[in-house]
Amino acid sequence: MMASHSINGEHMGAKELSGQSGFTYIGVLIAVALMGIGLLAISEVWTTTARRQKMAQLDWIGEQYVQAIESYYYANTGSVHFYPDKLDDLVEDKRYLSIKRHIRTLYANPFTNTADWKIIPSAQGGIQGIEYKRVDSDYLVCRQFVFVPRNEVGRQPLGDH
Repeated sequence: MMASHSINGEHMGAKELSGQSGFTYIGVLIAVALMGIGLLAISEVWTTTARRQKMAQLDWIGEQYVQAIESYYYANTGSVHFYPDKLDDLVEDKRYLSIKRHIRTLYANPFTNTADWKIIPSAQGGIQGIEYKRVDSDYLVCRQFVFVPRNEVGRQPLGDH
């Protein structure tokens, strides 16, 4: 064991060193506590940012489905329009000689990574939109993405008068 010396060269005993090591231990504990608080704050910011990104992605995907349903609805040039019977019809519209795609792929829900969309049916039959609803730990996530046909005379949505 190496002997410790004070500033003036005298030998210091174990009793004198133990008081100094206590201050170091307290300093380390305070540093660890401060790092823990900092990491907690960073994790909350990261969680909020990730949630916002998923909500933005959910909104983008919902708009893709609305545009695809609109494309399917107006794909025939006649006066009678139809909604798709299932979401797969948006990927492969087999009503014509060649297959038409109204959406590139069936997008998964960013919160669950599955296509667990609730279908919003049309009064005329078929799918008019999609919905996602989920109760998170502290808030309700609820988004509806519904295609509303334009009034062919004024090119306004049917509900706006």
